[in-house]
Amino acid sequence: MSDRSFQLHFAGRATAELFETHFHAGSGARARVTVRGKTSGAYGNAGSFHFSSAVRALCILCTKSAIAGKFTYPDSAPIILGTQGSLAASLDYALTKQPVWLCEMFGSDVSGKPLAQRLFRRTNSHRKRPGPVVLSVNEKAIPLCNIHIFWNGKKVDDLEALQTLLSILAATEEPEQPEAPSLEKLAA
Repeated sequence: MSDRSFQLHFAGRATAELFETHFHAGSGARARVTVRGKTSGAYGNAGSFHFSSAVRALCILCTKSAIAGKFTYPDSAPIILGTQGSLAASLDYALTKQPVWLCEMFGSDVSGKPLAQRLFRRTNSHRKRPGPVVLSVNEKAIPLCNIHIFWNGKKVDDLEALQTLLSILAATEEPEQPEAPSLEKLAA
């Protein structure tokens, strides 16, 4: 079992946005801190991230995982899934391309390989087969009970509050898909 932990700090009431993360890789390592913005600003040695669709997918997945780590059976793995243009596809793409924010958030191993690729599991990555891409937290790399959610400065351990946060984050999980024109409209 790993002693890694991940904290996500959200702010807002009607909306909730991630503004800070703390990732502890375990084994006496110093926690990695990232903050929302173009730079770390006043935080000095922290990394930074934009609140992008990939970050939103990460928030949804980690909130689902925190709920599962506290309130459900361990065999019901929390997942996010989606097709092209979805939040899940954005996170899948980020895990493949390893942008700077992801490396700053989770760090690298001694050989320089980004840890994020080990922290998450993916099925049908890049949607090479028909169907959605599916992502989950790798429980062997970071136990679900070690994912901690903070909202407006308070640690959230209450199921109802976690579900409220999840529904706020997931309110626009799937982008609107434009309706395909009918044959009658094309013929007109």
